[in-house]
Amino acid sequence: MPTEPFLLILLGSLGLAIGFVGGLLGLVLGVLRYPLILTTAGAGESVAVVAGTNIGISTLGAMTAAIRHFRQNNVHLGIFAIMALTGAAGAFLGSMLTRQVPANLIFLIIGGIVSFEAYSLITGSRSKARTGQKPPGKPSLRVELLIGFGVGLLGGMVGLVLGSIRMPAMISILKMEPRVAIGTNLAASSIMGAAGLAGHLLNGEVDLLVLGVMGSTAMVGGYVGARYTGRFSANTLKLLIGIVLVFVAGVMFVRAAVSL
Repeated sequence: MPTEPFLLILLGSLGLAIGFVGGLLGLVLGVLRYPLILTTAGAGESVAVVAGTNIGISTLGAMTAAIRHFRQNNVHLGIFAIMALTGAAGAFLGSMLTRQVPANLIFLIIGGIVSFEAYSLITGSRSKARTGQKPPGKPSLRVELLIGFGVGLLGGMVGLVLGSIRMPAMISILKMEPRVAIGTNLAASSIMGAAGLAGHLLNGEVDLLVLGVMGSTAMVGGYVGARYTGRFSANTLKLLIGIVLVFVAGVMFVRAAVSL
């Protein structure tokens, strides 16, 4: 665990910045935070400890951002309940399988999914609403359950809440308004992350010092960032989310290569 004041200040500052972007766009961005924790971790820290610490930070940041979005009516309670419950179950199971599944395979799968979602959102941000167009039909409960559990399972395996998959799916598949998808995703991420964190805590796989430093600043950043979501149009939010997802996908592919 890092104990140097400079490293702790750096981690706290980065936690604040990443938390702000996450609160604004509904992406807790644990994939960007993970290599920072891994780089500054002591030589004795295992990958499982880094994963557990990272998902704990994501959980704290998502919680405060979700509270702000709830106050702004940006949370769909029905879909939140489905995503939270199925995601929590998947995350807990995934956290128990961290050492059983090849990490590079999971990263490749996640990178591919995120790349496709980034492309869909960026191209979709250029479209204009058509007058007289019928609203899309409501997806089946089975689809919502599958998204929630599948994302939770993958996230629990690698220490990520994977809002970068869940939230774009809410926009593209469930046809939710971007600002509502953002708030709902953060709310679901906080529950799913808490379940994954519980699994890592039971296994003693959390660095409490780093969790305290980055978690506290992520909470502040997430809450402040959530205040600005409503200032952007739906298409602008899609574009911004898509751009961030391009970087997320790139990090995933790099991690897959490093894990080989």
